[in-house]
Amino acid sequence: MGKLDLTTRKTKGEPTIKVTVEVMSWLKEDFGHKGWDKLVLEETVSPGTSIMDLLRIIASKYPRFGQKAFGNPNQDFLDYCAVILNGTFLSAMAELNTELKDGDNIKLSPGFYGG
Repeated sequence: MGKLDLTTRKTKGEPTIKVTVEVMSWLKEDFGHKGWDKLVLEETVSPGTSIMDLLRIIASKYPRFGQKAFGNPNQDFLDYCAVILNGTFLSAMAELNTELKDGDNIKLSPGFYGG
């Protein structure tokens, strides 16, 4: 068995998939990013990784995002942040269990509130 790499939670030598995460609008501030330019993260994960797994990996790298996204057990993640998978808004927590595929594009946007 290969050596475990805790930063990406994969085992060296095993297949990996690459996904792109684009952080939009003022949500970039939770990642320590200032300015109007895009914030794009490239993440490499193991096959079988879900969107929620990826979000928790990102939260471990960016504590401010992690605290806001997962710090309140009474808050639904989607109330804090909208998740868009390959151009489709995910509207239910169960959809965050979707397994990622190589080349997937995730966009994180501040949560939307209607009236």
